[in-house]
Parts: sequence; C-alpha cells; structure tokens
Amino acid sequence: MATVQCGFDSSGVAGIFLLQFSGPTLIVDIGFDANFKPGVVGPAPVPLKKGVMALVDTGATESCIDSGLAMQLNLPIVNRRPIAGVHGAKEVNVHMAQIHVPALNYTIYGMFCAVDLIAGGQFHYALLGRTFLSQFKMNYDGPSGSVIISHT
Repeated sequence: MATVQCGFDSSGVAGIFLLQFSGPTLIVDIGFDANFKPGVVGPAPVPLKKGVMALVDTGATESCIDSGLAMQLNLPIVNRRPIAGVHGAKEVNVHMAQIHVPALNYTIYGMFCAVDLIAGGQFHYALLGRTFLSQFKMNYDGPSGSVIISHT
C-alpha cells in the first residue's frame, strides 16, 4: 500500500503552523501525454512540468490546474464552463491533462478547470479535490501537523 506524508510533521509548533499556512501539499507532475493509456499497466505519462506543489483540498469537488501553468504548458483547451469558488462564479477554460502523483504512483487524467492559483497569491500549481481523495485514505493530525495519504 502506497503511503505519503503531505503534512509537516515536525513535532511541535512549526508543524502546526506550516500545515495551517500551507495545507496538505503533494509534489506532482503535470502535462498532457497523448500516448498515455489510462487503466493500462505501464509507465506514467510523460510530464511537461515536474515537481510542482499541489494542495490536497477537501473543499474542492474536482481537481484543478493553475491557469497560467496550463497556458505555459499549452495544455489543450477542450471547453469553457462556469465554476464557483469563494469569490463567486467565473467562466474558465477546461484543459485536457494528466496530474501524476509520483509518491503514490497515481495519475489523475481527463479534463481540468484552469483557475487563478498563482495569480491569486497561492503557491500551489494544482488543487487535488474530493474526486482525487475518493481513491485514498487521509489521516489529518492537526496537533502534530502530520497528514498521511494512503491507498485504500
């Protein structure tokens, strides 16, 4: 069973503060590999950007990619649709992509809304929402700053 620490377990105030400030964070690879075959045992998709931070966001229904990164990587735009967030509704581009979580050997693939994470002052390039979490167990230990995600 794959397990990864995505919190900041430092046994003390530092771990608590970092978790409150940053939220549970995973390192992911993002791109669009047209040759990737979901559901087939084989290599992970070839990323266009490796080692970027993604927020594990229990408040987000779906996973999203930063709009600036999506444009920089030239991810294919397949649609536009309205989404709602803390600032209300907004119409955004929808891109085809893969987000690969190397520590879990898990790839999320399909359509991702492009949202203004970096331009909005975040430092995460992706949000991994409840559609991602539905495949995993998550143990959130606020007093220690530890967050562990594992395959179910």
